[in-house]
Amino acid sequence: MQEADFHEVAEEFINLANQLSEDWAMPFLSAVFMYAAARYNAHFYFETDGDPANREQALDYYCDQYRKMLAECMNERSRG
Repeated sequence: MQEADFHEVAEEFINLANQLSEDWAMPFLSAVFMYAAARYNAHFYFETDGDPANREQALDYYCDQYRKMLAECMNERSRG
């Protein structure tokens, strides 16, 4: 996966959120997008692994990745 592709697809989700923000409040959309990501990642986990012995490791991975991505985006935004 190319970084440019990654950011291009992310921009599609952001554009969708911006469109939906015409009818829905930002706190609601933020929660919806997090829930949708959680559902999709749970689906991905069960399709690619699903072993109950790996559940905690998967949870840690997804939580750590989200925290890193959120911090990166906050840092970029604060730099202007």
